[in-house]
Amino acid sequence: MDLEKYRNYAENFILELTEEFYLNRAGLKDSLNASEIYMNYQGLFKKEKVLDLIQPIRSLGYSIMVGKPDQADHGNTDYAYDNSLEDARRNLYLATFAADGFMDMAVRELTDKIVSLETKAVVEFKNRQIPFRMTSIILANEANPETRKGLETKRQKVLKRLNPLRKERIDGLHSLAEDLGYGSYRMLYQDIKGLDLDVLSDKMEEFLAETDSIYTHNMERAVNKYLDLQLSDVSYHDIPYLFRGIEFDSMFPGAGLIESLEATVRGMGLDRKDYPNIHIDDEIRDGKSPRAFCAPLQVPDNIMLVLTPRGGYADYHTILHEAGHAWHYGSVSPDRIFEYKYLGDNSVTESYAFLFQYLTMNENWISEHTKALRSEEYIKFVTLEKLYMIRRYAAKLLYELRLHGGGGISGISREYSGILSDILKIRYPEIYYLDDIDDGFYVAQYIRAWIFEAQLRKFFVERFGERAYAYPETGEVLKELFSGGQQFGIEELGQRLDLAVLDLDPLYEEIYNNLDN
Repeated sequence: MDLEKYRNYAENFILELTEEFYLNRAGLKDSLNASEIYMNYQGLFKKEKVLDLIQPIRSLGYSIMVGKPDQADHGNTDYAYDNSLEDARRNLYLATFAADGFMDMAVRELTDKIVSLETKAVVEFKNRQIPFRMTSIILANEANPETRKGLETKRQKVLKRLNPLRKERIDGLHSLAEDLGYGSYRMLYQDIKGLDLDVLSDKMEEFLAETDSIYTHNMERAVNKYLDLQLSDVSYHDIPYLFRGIEFDSMFPGAGLIESLEATVRGMGLDRKDYPNIHIDDEIRDGKSPRAFCAPLQVPDNIMLVLTPRGGYADYHTILHEAGHAWHYGSVSPDRIFEYKYLGDNSVTESYAFLFQYLTMNENWISEHTKALRSEEYIKFVTLEKLYMIRRYAAKLLYELRLHGGGGISGISREYSGILSDILKIRYPEIYYLDDIDDGFYVAQYIRAWIFEAQLRKFFVERFGERAYAYPETGEVLKELFSGGQQFGIEELGQRLDLAVLDLDPLYEEIYNNLDN
C-alpha cells in the first residue's frame, strides 16, 4: 500500500466530512449527506486495506500508546516492530482511522437517516412547534417539574421512533467488528485505540466507591435546596434544570460571555486577535445542535467554535471548553504530519478543553472574570456537577462494556437504566439506552481526559501558582503542548511531564476540598 497516497486521500475525506457535520450541527443544513462523501472515498475503507493496516498493530495498541511497543508481549510473533516508535504510532492512528471509516461507511445510510430525522423532528410545547434539538435547552430553563415531565414524555416519543434504527445500527457495528477478526466491538476498540479498558473500569469502580458517600450527601442537599425534591423523587429530565443553576445567573451575565473568554486567553498570552483562524458562532437558529462543539475545518487554518447559549454559568463553561479545543487545533504547527493534526488520542484535546472549562472553578478566576456574589456556594455547586458527570460517564463505561462485549443485547435497556439509576441515585429511563452513547468507546476518552486534566491543572498550579491562567508563561507551555497536535497519547504525554499514569489523587483532592464540609 502507498501510505503517503493513502494519507493525502484520507485528509481530503476528513475535511469534507467535518464540513458536512459542521453544517448540519450548526443548523445551516437540515439534512446530513455523509453517505455521498463516504461513497466518493470508499477506496479508503475497503476491507483488505483496513486489515493491512490493522494487522501490524494487532494487540500492540496499548504498548504503542505508552511509548513501548518493543516491550509488548501479547502473543503477536508475526508482526514484531522493526521500525521506530514514530512509525508504530503513525500506523496505529491510521489503523484506527481506517477501521472507524470501514464501520461508519457500512452504516452510513442509517446514520444519515437517524441524524436527519432528529434534525427535522419537532414536539409541541405550550401550543408551539419546538425543534426536538431545542428541547434540552427548554428543560434546562423550565422551573415547573410537571411541565418538565410533560416535555420529557414528548421527547421520548421521538426517541422511541429512532431506537429501532439505532438498534439496527449498533447490531451492524457489532457484526462489522467480527468481520475485522475481533470477538467483539469492545475488543476491536480497546486494541486500535490503545485502551486498557480493564484497568480503566477498575479505576472507575474505585472512584465510584470512593465518592459514593460524598456524592449522595451533596446531591441530596442540592436537589432539596434547588428543586425542593427528595433525591429518590428526581428523574433524569430534572437534571438539566438542577444544573442550569439559575441562582448564579447574576454572576455570569450573558453580555459578558465573549468578553470573559477574550480576557482569559489574553491573560495567558493567547490573545484572540493573534488567532484569526478561530471563529465563534454563538447565534441561535432552528436546527442548531444544543450541544456545543468545535469543528476543525482545516487544522490549524480554519477552526469553528459553535455554541447555542442557554444562559448562566453553563455558557461560560461551554465556551471555555470549546475554546480549549479551538486553541489546541488552532495552535498546531502547520508542518505537523496528517496523523498528528487530525487523528490520535482524542483524550488529549478533551483534556485541554477541560483545563480551560474548569478555570470557572478557580476562585481567583471567578473574582476577576465574574460578578463574584456567591462564589463559595457556586464552587460547591459546580464541583457537584463535575462529580455527577464523572460518575455518569463511569456508569456509561460500565454499561458500554456490557453493550459492546459480545453475546447480544437482549435486555440491555434494563441494564442501562439499572446501572445509571443505581450509580447516580436518580431515575434513569430505559429509552435512552442507545441514544446515550458515542461510537468507538469515546466514553473512555472523556474519562481519561477528566483524570489527566486534574493532573495538568495541578502541574500548572505547582509551577505558576493558583493564578497560572493569568500569566503568559502558562500560554507558552500550552502553545508548546498544543503545537504537537495529538502526536502523543495522554499516557506518554504525562510521562513527558513527569506525571503518573492516570493518577486519581488530584481529582479526589479537588472533590474533597470543595465538597467535604
